[in-house]
Amino acid sequence: MSTTYQASDASAPSRLPLGVQADGTLTRKATPIAFVMGTLAVLVLLPLGVLGVILNNMGLERVQSSPEPARKLINWSWGILAVADVLALVLIIAMVVASL
Repeated sequence: MSTTYQASDASAPSRLPLGVQADGTLTRKATPIAFVMGTLAVLVLLPLGVLGVILNNMGLERVQSSPEPARKLINWSWGILAVADVLALVLIIAMVVASL
């Protein structure tokens, strides 16, 4: 007697994006982090900051309807905001050191 098991991707629960709840809102911890990262990125490096905010918004809108693309969009937005913030801090530190 042989038993075969079929793996179904449809029945497997999909992982939520980093810092996102099932209803498509940010968690309590992710909200202030996203606010600070987004604000710094938009104020110092406008195009990258805006791109990160737009991707995050697109991902949050898709969390309930298509979670896998939403996860990718939100992961890209966190990555873009992180890179933009690191570059912003380097620029700010360079400006402060240059003025001394």
